[in-house]
Amino acid sequence: MVYVNDNSGRLGNRMFVAASAYGLARLHSCHLYLSPDITKNMNEIFILDLSPFLISTTMFNSIIHNTSDSITKITKSVGCHYVRELTRPNAISPGHIFELTGYWQSYLHFAKYSEDIRERIFAARQHILEKVSRLFIEIYELKFDFKPQFSLENHQLFKKQLAQSNWTTWVGIHVRRDDFVPLNFSSSDQYLFAAIDYYTSHYSNVHFIVASDDKPYCKNLFRNRSNIFLTPESFSMGDDLIALSLCEHSIITGGTFGWWTGYLAN
Repeated sequence: MVYVNDNSGRLGNRMFVAASAYGLARLHSCHLYLSPDITKNMNEIFILDLSPFLISTTMFNSIIHNTSDSITKITKSVGCHYVRELTRPNAISPGHIFELTGYWQSYLHFAKYSEDIRERIFAARQHILEKVSRLFIEIYELKFDFKPQFSLENHQLFKKQLAQSNWTTWVGIHVRRDDFVPLNFSSSDQYLFAAIDYYTSHYSNVHFIVASDDKPYCKNLFRNRSNIFLTPESFSMGDDLIALSLCEHSIITGGTFGWWTGYLAN
């Protein structure tokens, strides 16, 4: 069994550990258990379909309290690197609970199952899609005096409709500043404008959606760019992530949140 109870970090970190746990559980055809503390926030945003490997809390408790079976617990703490040996046969064997702790920030732990990650696990819930779609529709109305009628049946269908539109090419930008500025980890304005200019030169009608933990800064930075739009103040972190994931291309700064916006967009 693959087990996660460590809820340290924010949304991006939790997505990494959940995706890595799923990848390992599927690779080794074993049970997967994520504690409610891990899944609560993600369940509000994503479909989070981890079947058929995910087991309930009731079943997990039944397994660990079943004294007739010998169970060995192994804890593996990772600091942002790929653990290649876990891909070997029987690396996670029956009768073992393999607990993931730390920061599992390598996509290689789930690279084989990218379709599952994008289409079933980190696909947006309906109410998030409806909320985010209004942002895109408002931009269409403002820039093109046109109100598109989108089908919001599911995340991938809406994303496909945006990509197939002849009106514009969408690029998502994530700007992380809040805790990075004091550490000198924040990306420069020059980097952002160079990336923006790259897309502007390659596409005739490109528009940008910006999500950031410092909206006032971004509002001032992009004040003279008529094709750049910030996500509303009413958007949650999950709303921001879904909005950027629906774009065709990405510009990201540091951090796991930005990485996921790019991964889910492409």
